[in-house]
Amino acid sequence: MNVQSSILLCILLLSAALNTSAAPPHPDRFFNRNPVTGEWTLKPSVNLAPYLGMDTARKSCVVQPDGVEYVLVLKIDFPDQPGRRSGKEINSYFFAPDEVSLKSYYHEVSYGQMDIQPGPAGSAMPQGNNWYRAKNEMSYYGHGMYLVERYRELVEEACNAADSDINFAQYDRDGDGVVDHVFVVHAGDDEASSGVSDDIWSILVSSVGGVYDGVRIDTVVMAAEEPSFEKPHLGIFFHEFFHDLGAPDLYGANQFIESFDQRWGLMGMFGPYQGKDRNGLSPSHICGYLKWDFDAKPENGRCGWIEPVEIKMNVSDLQIHSFELPPADNKLYKIDIPGKNGKEFFLIENRNKNSGGLYDTYLPESGILIWHIDENRPRGTTDASNRMWLEDATDPNHLDTENITKGAAYSADDNQTSFTPGTNPNSNANDGSVSGISITNIGFEGLYMPITVSFGDTYEPNNDLLSAFGPLVYGMPYESFIYDESDKVDFYEFEAKKGVPVIITLQSIPDSANYVMRILNSRSETLMRSEAKKAPGRTMIYRPTRTETLFIAVESLFGYSSVDSYILTVNSDISAPGLLRLEEVYSYPNPARFGDQKIFFTYLIPELQIPDEVKLEVFTINGELVYSTADTTASRRFEWNGKNLRDNQVANGIYYYVITAKRQDEEVRSSGKLAIQR
Repeated sequence: MNVQSSILLCILLLSAALNTSAAPPHPDRFFNRNPVTGEWTLKPSVNLAPYLGMDTARKSCVVQPDGVEYVLVLKIDFPDQPGRRSGKEINSYFFAPDEVSLKSYYHEVSYGQMDIQPGPAGSAMPQGNNWYRAKNEMSYYGHGMYLVERYRELVEEACNAADSDINFAQYDRDGDGVVDHVFVVHAGDDEASSGVSDDIWSILVSSVGGVYDGVRIDTVVMAAEEPSFEKPHLGIFFHEFFHDLGAPDLYGANQFIESFDQRWGLMGMFGPYQGKDRNGLSPSHICGYLKWDFDAKPENGRCGWIEPVEIKMNVSDLQIHSFELPPADNKLYKIDIPGKNGKEFFLIENRNKNSGGLYDTYLPESGILIWHIDENRPRGTTDASNRMWLEDATDPNHLDTENITKGAAYSADDNQTSFTPGTNPNSNANDGSVSGISITNIGFEGLYMPITVSFGDTYEPNNDLLSAFGPLVYGMPYESFIYDESDKVDFYEFEAKKGVPVIITLQSIPDSANYVMRILNSRSETLMRSEAKKAPGRTMIYRPTRTETLFIAVESLFGYSSVDSYILTVNSDISAPGLLRLEEVYSYPNPARFGDQKIFFTYLIPELQIPDEVKLEVFTINGELVYSTADTTASRRFEWNGKNLRDNQVANGIYYYVITAKRQDEEVRSSGKLAIQR
């Protein structure tokens, strides 16, 4: 058979298998791990098509009114692969209340609203260390990835063997004639992790159809005992069980790791495998959207554990409680995009890897997640990722699939404190229309994180000294707008200490405008004024002669923008002339797109800490130097035309930049990522 015919056969077999829902492949299948550094790098040309063709969850959301879910667990092994794990181990994976288990996971993510129980059997069946025995060797059923009837055969054999031991009707608690949950644990490994084609891929098998004790078997979760690992990848147990509650996948179904994917939810590709060395023993929580609506089908009503709190007007210092622990109230916040009839919106979560919960402890970081949901987009039959996008200030377009959404959590800890019409990413609707929504003043990581939400201009009213916004927090960037012709000046308040220099920076002034700054006292007397010459940014350094409340006026000499925000920051130069420091390092535009003539790299070195040299270096992700330049004047900005050392335009992709400042024996560095899309 030629290659073309083989591909066609695979496509036909996959099409025939659409009544099942496969687990996502283990990331080890698509990444190489450096044994020395522990870093993961994407393998070249990784094709996921053979693994993503079987993706259908239970047809509708199914939960018991009292929250108790009976899970009938059946163990089955093979003539060539006897079961190895003890009954005690298997029972703990499902029903242990204080260990990593199906029970503890769904108790935590539901905020105590779901209770997994073994039902009348009292344990996995058969009891003790016994296993039911399948008719064929494991490889026969392992081909079920392409011949789904083999999976159904294995399910039928397990149910037939258990029929004399249990009353299936006792597992239909809602009386709809269908067994609520059946979980078949088979001997051997999971192909999703092992990569061995004769192994069985963990999956939700649907349309089983067998009738026992007058009730029908519809969907069955199938997962492996995985004796090759210390414990099974239990995150896959949890992932497949959520399919049995009606949930879709959230990682796409294309040939490669997709930009829709993310590391922050159980139904993504990476979420189920989180834990030490990706062992799946500390998987992600279910994302808020699916906790609100299990099946992501608003047309059939919302079925979930939580209700989002809707934000409909300006609010300052809104405290967002961590997502992981009860109560279920105030866990998710919803901001509708105007003009979209409630079908396009942002969802806000505070994810904290140190919340004290049993799960979410291996998140990439902690902070505020901003999900862009668009229910106007078509939902796939098997996957809802097309409707969801996780905003990521470190990689707005999710170009870096190797580290996809690792830096998506906003917080003051990493200087990601604003999401506005003028930031990158921005708060525009998917059709490009400006939403006018700004989320600013995002605080530090913690069990409670403050945010400020504005519709239109931020921090209003702040048009005079009496209404000045503040006091400003030193080191916190504040994004706002000279919004229109009627909004010529914004006032801010800050506390100054005698003799401690204050550095005030104004950045990202729109190209079509010219903004200046003034420092005023409470008598409206101007103490200092910035230059009037047009520039993309300004800095003032002021030495207070007394401890008092002072004010900053940001004023337009000409122009304004309701889309492009300026950034105002107040810093205290307490350490001058101490250790050399680099601050406010960033690049713009980022990503750089076709038509951008120059890329700018800015930095700030506090007054009196004058360096001997500041150097910029740009590298490919493989560490190859493509550009280097030095500056002895500490001008606070570098410009780059996007050409390499051979004066050729660099290729599209992710680049690292490093800014190094030197002063005698001192040397400090700060680095970042830059995306180029031409």
